[in-house]
Amino acid sequence: MRKTIVRMLFVLAMVLAVVPSCAANYAAAPVGKADYYVAANGSDRGKGTQSAPWRSVNKALSSVPHNQGKTILVGAGTFDLGGEVSVPSGVHLKGSGVNRTTIQGGLKILQTKNVTIDQLKLDGKRQAYRLALWILNADRLSLHDLVITGYREDALSIERAKNGEIYNIAMTDNSYNRWVAGGGGKQTATMTIANLTDFVIHDLTIDSRARGGSGIVSYSDQWGKDRPWEGPNSILKNVKFYNLDIKVDRWHAYGGGSTPQLTLELWHQTCHNCEISQSTFNSTISLVTNDTSKIRVHHNLWSSSDNPFYACEADSDNLEFDHNYVRGGSYPIAMFGEGKKNLTVHHNIFEKTGAPTLVGHFLNRMPNFKFYNNTVYADSKTRLFYFEKGETPDQEIRNNIFYSSVGNAGDVLNAKVGVRNNLFYNIKPVGMNAMSFDPQLARSGNQPILYFQPKNKRVTDLGAIKTDTPGQTIGK
Repeated sequence: MRKTIVRMLFVLAMVLAVVPSCAANYAAAPVGKADYYVAANGSDRGKGTQSAPWRSVNKALSSVPHNQGKTILVGAGTFDLGGEVSVPSGVHLKGSGVNRTTIQGGLKILQTKNVTIDQLKLDGKRQAYRLALWILNADRLSLHDLVITGYREDALSIERAKNGEIYNIAMTDNSYNRWVAGGGGKQTATMTIANLTDFVIHDLTIDSRARGGSGIVSYSDQWGKDRPWEGPNSILKNVKFYNLDIKVDRWHAYGGGSTPQLTLELWHQTCHNCEISQSTFNSTISLVTNDTSKIRVHHNLWSSSDNPFYACEADSDNLEFDHNYVRGGSYPIAMFGEGKKNLTVHHNIFEKTGAPTLVGHFLNRMPNFKFYNNTVYADSKTRLFYFEKGETPDQEIRNNIFYSSVGNAGDVLNAKVGVRNNLFYNIKPVGMNAMSFDPQLARSGNQPILYFQPKNKRVTDLGAIKTDTPGQTIGK
């Protein structure tokens, strides 16, 4: 009897020893509905089912049927691809959350349709890997709810893609800037774009300050390495950027090492119905485009306590810049090129911008330049406009508030053509129907809407903010 009891206790102990192991295996398996599964304790000799998951993402991507809308669910853990691996058409690669699933290496999305990647972290393994996501010739693409960090040169490169959305992604420390004072340096960008159609890019957080480099810039594989301007224009059609928060380092590596770093650059592009809105930038956006039909830049915030910047390089046709708040920096609207026309700037606030020009700086003539219903709050006795090659007959500067907070600034408008119906405070009145009285800006409350509201009832249809303007969201 005693031997039987001992034998039963031994069997029970063995059972109890096995149970925790089974529980551990079950807990490590991916949780959720999918067609195929990858788990840290799986085996690539398995079938990719939830009960027999694969061990590697590589095995899953090479085994899943193409163009059948299959979902691969990757469980908790770190999965190293060992290099760059292709994602086939019709596949949804899904992690178990950005804090649970990490993929190291690069993913290639080339010649694909209907690809989705979400709910995971892409890690460059301390710059061992060059690029997280390489996208070329893609249709119906969705990238969202991702963290991308630690890549050697870039986080994401996308070209010739249409019908897609990129959103809810944090990108940190994925570029470098080997800046050399006086020029000769080299740098990369967090994200490069070219030739996009019907694309939405929103709710991105980009921070390149750890090693330096640009935010989002233009790059095409059809441009020559040494003379990229000789290649064909990239085409952006119905592309919207919004809810971006981009922070970059101080200086661009080129331009003698004294050009402000770029947060968002559309260069050598042709833009049709494009928008940049509701975003926050700590440095310059550069819009140097050709044959553009429409770009609208609105409800954005520029602000930095230590970065030199000019808000918008406006070398583009048919550009509308409205309802933005520019705080600090120099010559916020700058045009250094030539041959561009139809720049409309309205309902913006320019606060404490600096020399050499406080508002508009144009090295060439800008036909059909419109500047109306803006509030300029100056704290220096510096010119407001600069037209190096003269003003154009169709220019309009009207219904603005020009306010100096440092006493009598004198004759600093530096513009004559089309100047009418403007309010000047501590600045010499210029133009037709010029007004000179204190608008009584609130200068308290939330910036900018409440802070720049005029209390003087004589102010009607002047400046960016009316006395009854409802609250608006500016910046991300």
